Amino acid sequence: MTQIQEERTITYYTVELGALSRDGHATAEISEQNEAGEVHTRLLQVPAGLPGERVTIAVEAPPTPRPGRKRRHWKQRPPRVWITELHETSPLRIQAPCPVFGTCGGCQIQHMRYTAQLEWKREVVHQLLHEVGQFTDPPLLDTVACDDPWHYRNHMRFSVNREGQAGLTARGSHRVLPLEECPIAHEQINRALKVVNQHVNPRPQVLIRCATANNQMLIQPAQSEEVRQQMAEQGIEIQAETMEEVLGGQSFRIRPSSFFQTNTAQAEKMARMVLDGLLADQPEEKIRQMTVVDAYCGVGTFAALLAPHVGKVIAIEESASAIKDAQWNMRAVEHVEIIKGKVEDMLPGLSARIDGFVIDPPRAGCQSTVLDALIQNPVARIVYVSCDPSTLARDLNILCNVSQAYHLRSVQPLDMFPQTAHIENVAVLERTTL
Repeated sequence: MTQIQEERTITYYTVELGALSRDGHATAEISEQNEAGEVHTRLLQVPAGLPGERVTIAVEAPPTPRPGRKRRHWKQRPPRVWITELHETSPLRIQAPCPVFGTCGGCQIQHMRYTAQLEWKREVVHQLLHEVGQFTDPPLLDTVACDDPWHYRNHMRFSVNREGQAGLTARGSHRVLPLEECPIAHEQINRALKVVNQHVNPRPQVLIRCATANNQMLIQPAQSEEVRQQMAEQGIEIQAETMEEVLGGQSFRIRPSSFFQTNTAQAEKMARMVLDGLLADQPEEKIRQMTVVDAYCGVGTFAALLAPHVGKVIAIEESASAIKDAQWNMRAVEHVEIIKGKVEDMLPGLSARIDGFVIDPPRAGCQSTVLDALIQNPVARIVYVSCDPSTLARDLNILCNVSQAYHLRSVQPLDMFPQTAHIENVAVLERTTL
């Protein structure tokens, strides 16, 4: 059955869904016949589906390029796919609490039981460590759950539509879905969103960041006195430029543009994993003499938490905003050296003897110069914090298998982003003894 909607063809198929892709979408094979009568199969990603379910899906053909000079720059987009009817459901399926789940691009697996989410994430990491990392039997631990997998995000970027309403964008488009609340946003942010949406907001975005240890909040762009007063009535203190958050018993100053972990409760667990991974099983006397590097240090989270235990910390960060916060956060600590610059530029020239290395790179992972420096001058122990298991697996393969400079001690998946397909990991590597 086919119909025309805005000059795009929508075709319906009844299929059995296959495994989830790394993006958290179920897969479906469909057969199509071309003008020559030849039949070929296509693999589609089906949002909000689960393996083994029998469903009817709608497949909307992607737009075709318009005539004109821009045609040569046209990039073919995948078809839009959605479930129109569930015939047989998976035992893993639950009712997603968000009214725009499946349309919004923010979450992918709200419809899956939380225990199944944890198991699936571990399996994704295992597969990547095996296929990309070339580890036959990787030392992979069970995924560490988030105690409350809802209302955990302390930082949200809401898009603003033409009417000035803040919300999240629909998957695969720029269309803004106005929201009253988001089930993964911190309750403080949801309270603020309700106030913000009583007013016309300037485009394109509203950034809201809250502390979990107090009532402080940052909002960009700056809000009117009326909005600030309404926030105060909700018990929210809007800060002008910075706010303070507490992690590991220490206070950290944060600016709107500085990186800080989005899930404070899980960040507490991550901090403990980093300290244990770097310092465990070592004599206290040796620990007090260690020199460790905190690469991509951000506002200095790991550096500040390591400083009370070790002899010296060298923190490296290229963001000027984060450097200012790191300097303030460690203003009373004498044995922390903060270096402004790119890790790939700074690390090879460090002359200090390095005993431990904490690295939390961006999604793209480590650049080759960073890996080369770690291979040419191996450190006793590395703790690698990763937000992308594929680039983690690639880098671990280089450090452990290709160069054989390190032995992979453990990989710990940590569910920093429940209800989404994102997977955080903390890997511990030890220098190979020759």
